[in-house]
Amino acid sequence: MESTRTDFEGIAVIGIGCRFPGGANSLDEYEEILRNGKNVWTEVPQSRFNWKAFYHQNPGIGGIGASNHRGGHFLSVDITKFDAAFFGISPAEAEAMDPQHRLQLETAYEALENAGIALSSVRGSPTGVYMAIFSKDYERMMYKDPNDLSKYHLPGVGEALLSNRVSYLFDLRGPSITLDTGCSGSLVALHQACQSLKSGEIDLALVGGSNLILGPDQMIPMTYIK
Repeated sequence: MESTRTDFEGIAVIGIGCRFPGGANSLDEYEEILRNGKNVWTEVPQSRFNWKAFYHQNPGIGGIGASNHRGGHFLSVDITKFDAAFFGISPAEAEAMDPQHRLQLETAYEALENAGIALSSVRGSPTGVYMAIFSKDYERMMYKDPNDLSKYHLPGVGEALLSNRVSYLFDLRGPSITLDTGCSGSLVALHQACQSLKSGEIDLALVGGSNLILGPDQMIPMTYIK
């Protein structure tokens, strides 16, 4: 998550909030991983799903429901934890929210805090929010038991709400856009924000992206991509 503002010289990144694999929950921690060339690949955490139940070294033999993925790059934070009261969100609504939405709220707040910008100073301002998303694992998981869907389900998993919720809760009046362009999503979101800054449509932007793997649903079909 980045906070950017224009000045007479151009566009600058003035604040960052982040959650990266390897325990990098701040810019300093992320830079340390890069400097040391640390490998943060791990097996799929048990808190996500039991990868051994879906694993086969040769998926063609193991069956259509098999995958040859054993792991990836996962966040070390507990994605089930969220201070809903801090953002004025009820427990029932928070439970229905995709963890990606929760993390974006947290990092958006941290980006402003890191930039030294008080939330009260941007409320009602033409600040834009540009977010990227790709995975929809939480939504797929919820639909596996439709009889237990929350009344907050649609706003909890809707892609548009990834950006809209930040705009609404922080009272930001600029464009509020969620993008899905695959792996390029965050870069495209940053490009769109820069275009809005250059045109004078906004003078501050929150830019971010999110991708959480919560189940094997992505890994299985990707195994068969040739």
